[in-house]
Amino acid sequence: MEELNLLEKLERVKAPSDFEQKVLNLLSERKEKRRLGVRNLRLSFAGAFVALLVCFIVLNVFVLQRKGPTDISGLGRGVPAGAKRGEILRARDYLPIIEAVDYSGEIQRPSYESQTIYILERVSEERLEQVKY
Repeated sequence: MEELNLLEKLERVKAPSDFEQKVLNLLSERKEKRRLGVRNLRLSFAGAFVALLVCFIVLNVFVLQRKGPTDISGLGRGVPAGAKRGEILRARDYLPIIEAVDYSGEIQRPSYESQTIYILERVSEERLEQVKY
């Protein structure tokens, strides 16, 4: 209990008159620095994203040129895709066939009728020629 009594015996010191104002100014400066840091970070991420996007577009448009179906098949060079090595064919020796295939007719919708299966089996042991299935 003597420790508590020692604290009571100490003199109280008064803060300077502008102490509160200085503390509040320091806190507002820290807050402003943090806000500016977050804004700069957002701008740097946006700039990095734009740079990556520009690189991607430049690579796709100028560097990695896509081959069309005629380039892949060899029509642009005058040699079909199925030609063997050493064979040279003229353009009139073959006809390029490109056909669009529509598979929409292959998909069957489920019918709205009941899915009943009838199993027909012989009931009697006699052979009846008259029964037609």
